[in-house]
Amino acid sequence: MAGSANALNITINDLQAPNSAGYHAPGRGVGGEDQETEPGTASGQAWDLEAFSLNGSKLKIYSGYNLLAGEKPYGLGDLFIDVDGNANWMPGADNHISGTTDNSKFHYDYVVHWNARSGTSIGTGTYDIYKIADNASVKFKETVFKSGSNPWTLIVPEKYTEASMVKLGSGIMPVVVDTHAVVTLDDGSTVIGGSATTPHFIGALDMSFLPVGSLGNNKTLFHITMECGNDALVGRVPDSGSTLALMGAAMSGLAFIGRRARRQS
Repeated sequence: MAGSANALNITINDLQAPNSAGYHAPGRGVGGEDQETEPGTASGQAWDLEAFSLNGSKLKIYSGYNLLAGEKPYGLGDLFIDVDGNANWMPGADNHISGTTDNSKFHYDYVVHWNARSGTSIGTGTYDIYKIADNASVKFKETVFKSGSNPWTLIVPEKYTEASMVKLGSGIMPVVVDTHAVVTLDDGSTVIGGSATTPHFIGALDMSFLPVGSLGNNKTLFHITMECGNDALVGRVPDSGSTLALMGAAMSGLAFIGRRARRQS
């Protein structure tokens, strides 16, 4: 099935070593993240964060892991966003687990923070959006098992100053459940492994709150994991010029085919 010309699979490799060969190491699809979890962690569809796609300002998360309910005993982490290209998102930024860390180590700029967390569940997917300071005043929770997937969630204190974080707004992430074995993303790429018992969960988020131009600057990056850090998912937007060039090449190719067909008719 053809995809939208404006849609992109923006998944990149999370740079953690591939899991055992029993789980299709090093993964498949764009970024090699579908059918892949982190080294020494639980394998299988229920623990797999599969792909990020971007279509205009709509970001989608494709996952075998249940985005809303979580997978006991671990719930979904917040979505961390860098827009200026300086995020230290790679494994090793924080080699500790089960504690707190801070943004001086990671340099994220925004966080989509689930605001109705209860146990492993994030409720209906309601969230608050925070612009955060690039320093140690902003605290995060670490994962409890896999440090290479840090951080897990933003810590929002009862009282904070605008020097550390600013709440920009709120929203909700609708999640679609798809039991097909293969799901086609908006750009035409695919994720696999779904079934009636282990479906795909597809969450959609509006990124229009980000600065103008940041969804085509070849810098903006998204990072999400679950509490244990069993799998991390990273996506980076392309350069808007590169995207336009690809679209132009595709249109030129179609025009060439059309001219050739007319000459032969």
